[in-house]
Formats: sequence, structure tokens, C-alpha cells
Amino acid sequence: MTEPCPSCGLLDRVQHVPAAYHGGHSFYRGQGPSVAVPAGDAVVVTKSQVSGVSVTAVARALDPFPPPRRGGGLLAAAIVLAMVGSCFLVLPFSASEDPPPGGAAAKVLGVALFSLPSVCVYVAAAVLVWLYARRVRAHRRQRRGVLAARQVWEQGWFCHRCGGVYFAEAGRLLTPAHFRQLVARAGGYDR
Repeated sequence: MTEPCPSCGLLDRVQHVPAAYHGGHSFYRGQGPSVAVPAGDAVVVTKSQVSGVSVTAVARALDPFPPPRRGGGLLAAAIVLAMVGSCFLVLPFSASEDPPPGGAAAKVLGVALFSLPSVCVYVAAAVLVWLYARRVRAHRRQRRGVLAARQVWEQGWFCHRCGGVYFAEAGRLLTPAHFRQLVARAGGYDR
């Protein structure tokens, strides 16, 4: 058993944090509305399946791990920018057979000026690749610390009356946000 809540001193509305978290998830499935679809000379009535998960505010506040941020959009944008930058390079090199009126110096200056947009786009693509690499490293760091974070998370007790979390041995009520910060610090992925 556990110690009573340090704030209200009662035990009747105290629940283990994993139980409060998992109890706040409701799975539902059912039939959607009927829809009439014309099919030639007849009408076909269809019903759709509806399913999902409902998450309470308490469960969301006690979520031990932040959802990993997806990095696919960054990588796709970097690829698109690299292709756009390559298209900018086609213009100065397609005109390299025709000598400009100013000689070799004018040719070098023209290629440099027409290549400048391409360089800017390549720099933007490199920044996106760097951001993608940072996101992948952060996700790996979070996955390495999951076991340690889960051990701290499982030691917490949630008081539904006070809306706070406490550890039985500490005797101090914490806000759910502060509790999540302690869990993240234990896992090594706090910011």
C-alpha cells in the first residue's frame, strides 16, 4: 500500500500513476451514420465503422514520454530543395558555350551571379538535413532513457482529489508537469 496524499491527507482518491494513465484511455468502436449511395437504378445504403481512442486530461498530463517528432517532412523538403538548386545550376552552365561580350572575367562573374540562388537553396537544404539529424539524435537519446524514466514514472502516486503526483517516500505533492519533468530528467531526455 502507499502513504496518503501529503496535501489532503486522504487515501480514498489515490491511484498508482500507471493505473491512472491507462485508466484514462477509452477505446471505442461502433457504426457510423447510414449513407445512401446511388448505384445505377438502385440506391445502396452503407454504414461506416467508427473507432478511436479517447484520452482524458489526467492521462495526457501523466504521459511519461513525449511523442517522437517526425522527421520525414524535413528530409523530403531537403530533397526538393536540392532538386530546385540543381535546376538553378542548369541556367549558367547551359549558357557556357556562348562567350559573353566582356571576355573570360565577365563569364566567371555571370556564372557566379547565376549560381548564387543555387548556393542559397543548397544552404537551406543543408540546414534542413542538419535539423533532421538533430531530431534523429534526440529520438535515439529518448529511446535509450525509456527504461530509467519508466522506473521513476512507476513509483509515482496520483491524487485525484488534489490533482497532483507524489512519491511515497518523498512526501511532497508535485504538479503533473513537474512530475513529467522529473521523469524526463531520469530518462536523460529533458530539455
